[in-house]
Amino acid sequence: MGAALGLTALAFAAFVFAVRDLTFLRLSPIDRPIVVARDVVYRPGSTNPKHRLDVFAPKDAHLAPVIHFVHGGYWVGGDKDYRAWVTSLYASVGRALAARGIVTVVQSYRLVPEASFEDLLDDVMAGLRWTEEHASEYGGDPRQIFTMGHSAGGHLVALAAADDSLHTSRGMDPSLVRGTIAVSAVWDLVDMHATQDAAFQERVTYPVFGHDPARWERFSPLLRLKAPVRRFLIVNGTRDYPYLLPQAERANIRLKELGGAPEVYLAQGNDHDAMVLKIGARDDNVTDVIARFVREPGPASR
Repeated sequence: MGAALGLTALAFAAFVFAVRDLTFLRLSPIDRPIVVARDVVYRPGSTNPKHRLDVFAPKDAHLAPVIHFVHGGYWVGGDKDYRAWVTSLYASVGRALAARGIVTVVQSYRLVPEASFEDLLDDVMAGLRWTEEHASEYGGDPRQIFTMGHSAGGHLVALAAADDSLHTSRGMDPSLVRGTIAVSAVWDLVDMHATQDAAFQERVTYPVFGHDPARWERFSPLLRLKAPVRRFLIVNGTRDYPYLLPQAERANIRLKELGGAPEVYLAQGNDHDAMVLKIGARDDNVTDVIARFVREPGPASR
């Protein structure tokens, strides 16, 4: 009996060890009270569960900076509650940033093939519009809004930062966005196509963006950047997807050519998934960099 209990205990310990990087066990406790609003509808009248967002705010916040966060998933997967029972995503992102005094909005959006890429992009802009209009209700400063996205989400926020017409065509003011945090972002769809295998093209590139290279160029943030540029923080892991690191460097070079002063951070040891999984974790090497960027004074947006 004792031996059996011992084996059971060892098995349980092995299980905990195996999943420690994926469950709530990996998260660091926060020492600041926060308030959370879940499943807020950002497209009035919609019953689509993808048209929901969560708000994480420091308790009693007043004119706090705001981050609007967009998840990844290669435009075909994920949402604001992606495998939350295992990973704690993406509430872990919202809580970690709110604990540092930043009002954080985390949205879902429709995905391909339910919707076209244009529909997906429209959802992201609608979510951002909601943040611009409602951030002050949670103690956020509507003059200090930053966009942030991971992977495909990084692509989406970088695209919005590169193309003012995505704001103005919807009656939005692009100058309300003070800066953009592109985490492991896809910057160049033409390069993505050139560097990935046939299975990736059939699973991602062609269903999302079609077969026309002109369309890939149209939706590539790197190819849409123009002066003047707003503030950028470009964040990647040293073990990120190999094709993303050269893209990030080309974005850095291009932004400098256009007169910008992008900040670049490489998180040591982080692979692609760790760039979000480590936000709020006990071995977090990402969040403080983001918080500093948001709190440092920077030039006004264009």
